[in-house]
Amino acid sequence: VSIFAHLPGEVRKRLHRRVEQSLRPGGIVLLEAYTPAQLARSTGGPKDPDLLMSRVELEREFPNCEVLVSREIERDVIEGEFHTGQASVVQFLAKNGGA
Repeated sequence: VSIFAHLPGEVRKRLHRRVEQSLRPGGIVLLEAYTPAQLARSTGGPKDPDLLMSRVELEREFPNCEVLVSREIERDVIEGEFHTGQASVVQFLAKNGGA
């Protein structure tokens, strides 16, 4: 599970490679992050586009996993004073293809 993953793109790609390599057969990656569409909102998230993620990027960053859920949606977040309201997020769930 990725929590607080506002990482620069190149760092994130290296981390995701390592995460994928470390998964046991049948292991699961579960991730939710803000998308670039969040830049137009004032409901939280980074203001640097390099720290945001898209469905397409995540699918590329986990090439050896079976994607179970990969979607960009708008949903209400209630995560404290600065992270409340309608948000643009990507939800990603994938399974290690080894099982």
